[in-house]
Amino acid sequence: MPELPEVETIARGLHAAIVGARVTAVWGSGLPLHLKRAVDLEGIRRLSVGRRITRVGRKGKYLLLAFADRDEKASPGVVAHLGMSGRLRVEPLTAARARHTHVVFTLDDERELRFIDPRRFGWMAPSASLQAGPELMALGPDPLTELDEAELARRLTGARAPIKAFLLDQTRIAGLGNIYVSEALHRARIHPTTPAARVVAQAAALLAGICTSLELGIANRGTTLRDYVDASGARGDNAAALRVYGREGQPCPVCAASIKRRVDAGRSTFFCPVCQRRGLARPANRARKARAR
Repeated sequence: MPELPEVETIARGLHAAIVGARVTAVWGSGLPLHLKRAVDLEGIRRLSVGRRITRVGRKGKYLLLAFADRDEKASPGVVAHLGMSGRLRVEPLTAARARHTHVVFTLDDERELRFIDPRRFGWMAPSASLQAGPELMALGPDPLTELDEAELARRLTGARAPIKAFLLDQTRIAGLGNIYVSEALHRARIHPTTPAARVVAQAAALLAGICTSLELGIANRGTTLRDYVDASGARGDNAAALRVYGREGQPCPVCAASIKRRVDAGRSTFFCPVCQRRGLARPANRARKARAR
């Protein structure tokens, strides 16, 4: 599933390509998407047809398409989630549509914005407000724009979940997935099964690990393991920069120990058994006492 760096890469590419274009029509395949949800084509048409695209943005793993409106504060638009295999591509009007194309925005410059999703785990829906839509309001803070050390420490306090599960919970922090959580925990030297509450004293290191991993992913235009491509159809280059994810049995880039893999809640977790030893994290009260000495 595309994570924050992949979605940010797509958003930037689309923003540069289609802002200013006016939507003249919206087509749909008629097939339901994630959880058999029917696409609200009429709602999308009401918000977009006849209007110019003013912004393509991101919140967590969601793509946001904003359209010109007389009430700028309302900020109406379309919210899209790419699921496992979704793609948003800009193609010439004359180009054949790929199989599994489900929503198409026809633009006034002889191009189309096409939502393609072979596995149909993604979805797209109209929103009267991109600032207060229900899906977006349920998200935690964006780690690159809305999260600081104090807020991360506050959210960690009292949390019983393992730190990896904590970070994957989109209501706690938005945008993180399996790849970048593994990378961030390695950078912060935190074992993935450590209870989140025991990481409070390491909030600064954890936030730095999160931001560094995400920013590197964005700089490399995302991580392509199988399906992901950017808005122009190009694969991301970040796989070569990964420290631990997908590198079971390879040497840790810090200490040369063999990277290990475990399965947690059906997902692969990669870590270094030396850099990320169990028990390295301490509860915040113990850390404060240690500093006081």
